[in-house]
Amino acid sequence: LSLCSNVRGFDLFDDPTWCPPERNLLREFYNDAKGQEWTNAAGWVDEFRYHCEWYGVECDEEGQIVKLTLGNGGLSGRISDAICNFRSLETVDLRDNDLKGGIPSEIGNLLNLSSLIISFNGITGTIPDGLADLAKLEILHLHGNRLQGTVPRLGSKGQTKSSFIADCGS
Repeated sequence: LSLCSNVRGFDLFDDPTWCPPERNLLREFYNDAKGQEWTNAAGWVDEFRYHCEWYGVECDEEGQIVKLTLGNGGLSGRISDAICNFRSLETVDLRDNDLKGGIPSEIGNLLNLSSLIISFNGITGTIPDGLADLAKLEILHLHGNRLQGTVPRLGSKGQTKSSFIADCGS
């Protein structure tokens, strides 16, 4: 029985001491990306293990997630919208997996994001307009997917270095 199962009246889902919001959002990400099939899901969804110790998760001193590094990890399913709620997130590396669907439309809310690497998946749809609002974004790797739309210009907000890789996705 889960302490954080979100069963009204029978759990501690809304108690941030027992069920930190970041852990609940990571659980949603895990489920949407079919975490039970990952090649390494060490610690994931373990209620008694600090979420900053879960494989591929790095946090700052306050326990806010700053890096999500799960490249080549057997992820499938889709990129969860939950990822857009990690306000301190600086790096997302989900390359070389089998993720489908689109890039979450609210990705532009991640104002600290400096690196978004989602290359070599099965991602489709339109590149979200919100990427253009990410002033700190320096690395954007979208190649190996089937995306369409306008790619934001990196380095246009005072940066001196940037990296962008994409393809047409024929």
